[in-house]
Amino acid sequence: MREAVRQSIAECSQMERFNLITRLGNDILVNGGEIFRANEAMQYAAAVFRLEGFNAFVIANGIFSTAVIDGRIYSTRICYVPLAPTVLCRVDELNHLARRIAAGRCGPFEMRSELERIEKMDVSGSRMKVLASGLGSGSFCYLFGGSFFDMGAAFLAGLVLYLFLIYVAPWISVSRIMRNILASAVVGLTCCLLLAAGIGDSLDRVMIGAVFPLAPGIPLTNSVRNFLENDYLSGLIRLADAFLTAGCIAIGVGTALQLWAVATGTAIGGVV
Repeated sequence: MREAVRQSIAECSQMERFNLITRLGNDILVNGGEIFRANEAMQYAAAVFRLEGFNAFVIANGIFSTAVIDGRIYSTRICYVPLAPTVLCRVDELNHLARRIAAGRCGPFEMRSELERIEKMDVSGSRMKVLASGLGSGSFCYLFGGSFFDMGAAFLAGLVLYLFLIYVAPWISVSRIMRNILASAVVGLTCCLLLAAGIGDSLDRVMIGAVFPLAPGIPLTNSVRNFLENDYLSGLIRLADAFLTAGCIAIGVGTALQLWAVATGTAIGGVV
């Protein structure tokens, strides 16, 4: 197997190997993998594929990589990586692929086919995401002291949240900031309607549980970890993303409550 890998490396051009290595790092970041893991995977792959002078600078939303091509050309690639939710199944497959490359059991051509397979890998279906959002909302509502009626209302609001995000939001050409604000507003209005219909006891607890699927827990955790690893730039990027998302949630929920108060002519407390 190792002889076949060496043969495939010799048959693949240095520029193609360079592109595959940066593609590997890009896929790890796009699917929510750690920065240090993307950097190490590229470094190991460059060493195995005998790519001269390879260096990479990886941050939360970008990769800057350089290599000496054919002993003459010093090539540079800059990849913009948008901040995106974590897709653990793809991250796991990419980590497995990186370990195979580091062990010398995967050549460039096989690596390209594996990357194409992983990029097209199916993730959890829309129905599963909607159900998970409802269950998560109801569970968090209970953890924050909600009654069983509150859990039911939060469960329904959580379902509405991801129904909006999956089926409605893609048809609206708005930025991620506006999408989060609109989703929070939809959840807020849904909670008010449910409480007005007699489903639930406490608007506060229902709404806290319902918006929790939008909470930026992973970006905040990754931000703290980046700071502890002395990667201040990536830490600031993710910290800003977490605070921006939290602000969008507050704006959306506040707007929904104000609209409800104006439409019904009652104070917010009167809904409960």
